[in-house]
Amino acid sequence: MSLIEEYKSSLKTVEAEEVFDLLIYRPLAFLFVKITYSINLTPNIVSAIAMLVGVIGGILFGFGRKDYNALGAICYFSCNVLDCADGQIARLKKNGTKVGRIVDGFIDYIVSITVFVGIGIGMTSLVHSGSLNLIGLKVISINAMIYVWLIVILAGVSSALQAFYFDFYRNKFLEIVHNKFSSLEDELKDFRNELEALEGKNEKPFDRFLIKIYLMYSSFQLKLQSNKKESVTNPSSEIYYQKNKLLLRLWSFIGSTTHITLCIVCAFLNNFELFLILCIVPLNLLMIILLTVQKNSDRKLFS
Repeated sequence: MSLIEEYKSSLKTVEAEEVFDLLIYRPLAFLFVKITYSINLTPNIVSAIAMLVGVIGGILFGFGRKDYNALGAICYFSCNVLDCADGQIARLKKNGTKVGRIVDGFIDYIVSITVFVGIGIGMTSLVHSGSLNLIGLKVISINAMIYVWLIVILAGVSSALQAFYFDFYRNKFLEIVHNKFSSLEDELKDFRNELEALEGKNEKPFDRFLIKIYLMYSSFQLKLQSNKKESVTNPSSEIYYQKNKLLLRLWSFIGSTTHITLCIVCAFLNNFELFLILCIVPLNLLMIILLTVQKNSDRKLFS
């Protein structure tokens, strides 16, 4: 197998990958995987390292200093490279597990929350010192504090929702076009059975906790699907591919990697307000447009 073929086999599929992952993070992650391939690094170990590095990045953002923001950006960048690497290791070594996939998603949320909280604390400290420019004005007031945490919370919720929808439609694409992802109904059934088995043996409390969280998450995703009769079948993979390949590429621009990349760039610019506004306004607008187009497309395909 050539190096290019090996790299492609480490990906989900090119169409389902986010643009910034394809251009930046996954090639670097693949290089990391090749260098460390002979070492007994499991996907979960790499995920744990990624979480540690990402959390350190969020803590550094909390100092509100330009130099610390740059260091935090480097940590956040490294975190995403490692986050890509754990999945590539699992696919190349074929040692991934279902619970490991949940661990990966769980860690992403921990890092994301730490980063947004760190940004909020860092901006708050600058408000206290009177050195924070908000929309071109220097402000020291309770109104500035409310504004900072309002946009932090709105941006955090927005980025989570945007990533949620991208994840949902990517998995649907993988299921119908490439048969690489089980349907949500099958996923829920498998994990419920695994949870029952673990609870029966009273083993692995952390795994049980993660599975319960995943079941809640997946149940909510399931509600997003159209309430159609069970007799309705999926369209052919070729038709679905043609109708959704461009849509999926557009969805990828509101995925988590876009948020990470924008955060890193704005950290180097020492302007987190710009990052938060981008999450709230243009990316939410794109999400609404994509949802409208996607629902119209699905209505025609699944009718």
